Amino acid sequence: MHPQPDSALIRSQGLQQSLAPRYSPPRNCLQTMKYSPGKLLSLLLLLGLTAAGSALLWPVSPAPAELYKTGKTAALNADWKTAGSVADQLQKLPEWRAHAGLLRGFIARGRGQLKEALLLFSLANSNPATRTEAYFHAGSILHQQQQFKQAILLLRQVLDWQPDHVDALRLLAASWYDIGAMEKAIQTLREVSRLAPADYRPVYMQASILQDFERWEDASLAFAEAAAKAPAGSPVSTEIHAAWGDCLTQLRRWEQALSVLEKAGDWPAVLALKAQAMYSLRRFDEAARLADLALAKDPTQPDAVLIAAATLERQNHATQGLQILSNCLQKHPYDLRLHHRTADLLAALERPTEAEHYRRQAGEIAALRTRFSTAQQTLVQDTTTVEKRLEVAALAEQLGELQTAERWLRAAVGMAPELPATNSALEQFLQKHPPTPDNNNTPPANTLTPSPLTNNPEF
Repeated sequence: MHPQPDSALIRSQGLQQSLAPRYSPPRNCLQTMKYSPGKLLSLLLLLGLTAAGSALLWPVSPAPAELYKTGKTAALNADWKTAGSVADQLQKLPEWRAHAGLLRGFIARGRGQLKEALLLFSLANSNPATRTEAYFHAGSILHQQQQFKQAILLLRQVLDWQPDHVDALRLLAASWYDIGAMEKAIQTLREVSRLAPADYRPVYMQASILQDFERWEDASLAFAEAAAKAPAGSPVSTEIHAAWGDCLTQLRRWEQALSVLEKAGDWPAVLALKAQAMYSLRRFDEAARLADLALAKDPTQPDAVLIAAATLERQNHATQGLQILSNCLQKHPYDLRLHHRTADLLAALERPTEAEHYRRQAGEIAALRTRFSTAQQTLVQDTTTVEKRLEVAALAEQLGELQTAERWLRAAVGMAPELPATNSALEQFLQKHPPTPDNNNTPPANTLTPSPLTNNPEF
């Protein structure tokens, strides 16, 4: 269970829910352009991936350098007239024509002319002084277009030239995440954390991925680090503490969980986690009070319903407990705990046939969850297999975990956008499950995406 404010704490696509703070994607995320393998090869050739770059270092003139800086700032602020004027001036200086191409690429991108922007960035890669920036921005556009494999190629080239290019690392981590290559994403995030040790976001993303894969101990440690780095008292700090508290309850560290959850706000899921900890510590009255508070905000919050049903049973009101369990099961039909608890209450009421029905359903759901968990774990190291991602998506859909299903379908499309089967699978899913505030959250990887024009990410 992942605690979320109104079902939208985190994730995801990128980790989705998933579990990451909500930030806007890079500006100018406009149309998507699909590339066939042939077009991709042309693009890679155009960008100079197969050609050796010149080792010549162009002389730097302070005046043109300042002029370029002015143009870049203008482009960042959507002042196309000023940026264009600067590009025209730099075009007259042979050694600065590549910089003029970069500026015109920024302008084209800002106007949504992504194909033209890619062409302009390709012209800038012939100059060693602009090559790294040209590759980075081309990779950024390809990521924006969900051409993740192509983006990865360019970004890794950038990092070959400049290993400490933190923006490229952030975007590479996002790209790995977006194709479901989680171990690669984690490794890259660790490198981002090394280069930006004060930034909570990379370690928060690591924690969220680890939580998704039920690596509770590692996730708990990462959330603790993220909590120490995040601004105290901020909304994101609250979110981190909620996710951290969830991990601690999974680890049955009740006292520590309660301490952490004190800084996690009063969302229904957080109140329910507190109630669960209190109940496990045999502080039944306090557990019942917290469960009632959670249910007042969300009458079908599963953890709170379980505590309330247990409280009613202790008070010899098992029939009432059955009723609230039944209502909750209508919204959460794949929650094993609800099935088991319902079966227990029915057995206590000497209704064995009904109890056996719920136990049988619980067994079927448990088997499906085991298949899902096993299939998902195989993807931790996988960077190539589309079919596995489609399989995991289908299992997640069967379990009613629509956010997870959509995330893996998008990972399959991102890995192989040229395959009709992947696009068709996603289209059919979205037709069956139209996006809602509950299942259309921005993937956590978006929090890693840098600004398209600067080396200082806009988060």
